[in-house]
Parts: sequence; C-alpha cells; structure tokens
Amino acid sequence: MSALFAALVIGTVAGTLIGTIGAGALMVPSLMFFAGQSMQGAVGVTLAMQTIPVGIGGAYLYYKQGLINLWVVAAVAIGMLAGILGGRALATSGEISPVKLELLLGVVLVVLGGVTIAKTLLGYTTVHPKRNS
Repeated sequence: MSALFAALVIGTVAGTLIGTIGAGALMVPSLMFFAGQSMQGAVGVTLAMQTIPVGIGGAYLYYKQGLINLWVVAAVAIGMLAGILGGRALATSGEISPVKLELLLGVVLVVLGGVTIAKTLLGYTTVHPKRNS
C-alpha cells in the first residue's frame, strides 16, 4: 500500500471517528505505522490537518448545536499553544530519542484508554444533557 493511499485511508477512518467519538490520538500512531511518517512528522501532519481544513468545519457544526463553550475553547487554546511550543522544542531537540518518544506515546494512549474504559464501566460517563435520551 502506498504511503499516500494509506494516508487517505487513515484520514477517512480517523475523520469518521473524530466526528463521532473524537480520535485525534489515532492519527499520530496510524501515520507512523501505516504511512511511514516519523513521530515528529506525524505530529506535524496531524496539527496541520486539524487546524484549517478539518477543525473549523467540524467545530462550526458542533457550535451550531450549542455544544461548544467558547471560554473552555479559549482556555484550552492558550494551554495547547504553550504546550505545543514546549513539546515541539523537546521533541526536536534531540534530548529524547525517537524510540522514547514512541514509548511515551504508547504509554499515554494505554493510560487514557484504560481510564476511559474504567470510567465507562463504573458509570462515570459524561453525557451531554441534550444527548441523554
């Protein structure tokens, strides 16, 4: 499978998941393992595609339904910008090897997945009141 075709398939699957359950974390490992991107390259592609072509349109649809709190968006955006600047500097400085970066990604995904599964099984889900039917 060519890298561009793999990227198209990854984008389609991730887009479907992002639109339903939110799955941006799937993009980085998918681009690494199926499209041959380095971790830093996969992060860059993911950031680029989430910003203008996907982010604005998707956010608008959710905003129209009253599902976005703009104060939360502003707070997250400020924190993310600071984190992205620091994370990019750390990831590209050479102080952390690419193998350790991939290991960190795997650990974060496993921990977040475990917490999500545990909370759901224990009944601690966050269901939007408009959707709770």
